[in-house]
Amino acid sequence: MLALASALPRLFAQQANALPGLLSRFDAEHDLAAKERLLGEIIEEGSGAAAPLLRLAQATSNTDTRWMAMRGMGTLHCTACAAFLEASLKDSNEYVRANAARALGDLRITSASAHVLAAFAAEQERGAIEQESLALSLLRATASAPNIREKIPKYTAQTREWLIQALGKLGDPSDVPLIANYLDGRESDIAGEAIEDLTGVSFGPRPGPGLGSNPSPFALTAREWWKAHKAAWPRCDDCRPR
Repeated sequence: MLALASALPRLFAQQANALPGLLSRFDAEHDLAAKERLLGEIIEEGSGAAAPLLRLAQATSNTDTRWMAMRGMGTLHCTACAAFLEASLKDSNEYVRANAARALGDLRITSASAHVLAAFAAEQERGAIEQESLALSLLRATASAPNIREKIPKYTAQTREWLIQALGKLGDPSDVPLIANYLDGRESDIAGEAIEDLTGVSFGPRPGPGLGSNPSPFALTAREWWKAHKAAWPRCDDCRPR
């Protein structure tokens, strides 16, 4: 017992000394896979790593450190990081903007909704649009629905899918015709899921990741449902809107 008691101060000292070294290595590393592994080690240090990670992100000249540190802030539940993240929504780097928005969403900083919406409304870069739209969904920022509607036709592929998904969370049943336009494209599954979210109708099990039939049975059911409802919309006897 005496040996254990004498060893404890040394153990705590080693743990305290480990974090500065980890942060230094994290800042100096520019291979993103290796950098992410180091971030994982920093996160494993626990909540005490949040404030030093914030200070590093504020002080570093390395953009990759700044945006990747934001991921750690979200994981470490660093609500004290909110002001820095909000300011970073105006950064010139799209990765910084994207990760700042995502961290604010993960942290559920609802007071930042207006800041995220302003960034989203002005955003041109696809990756940042995707993360900002997700952040708006996480923050339940229903005021962003008009901006999301406006962007959906302007973007294609994955970015459009993220936008449709966000509108399914933040819009209302009047958005069903807009989303139904995409039931015949590559966005068919996401469009079906968004219509489910808006109407309370179920089209069966949602498709999982990986290869499957295209269109999926889920998408085909959604198409048939819309075909039966389109002429009478917004009348919908089987809808159970949230």
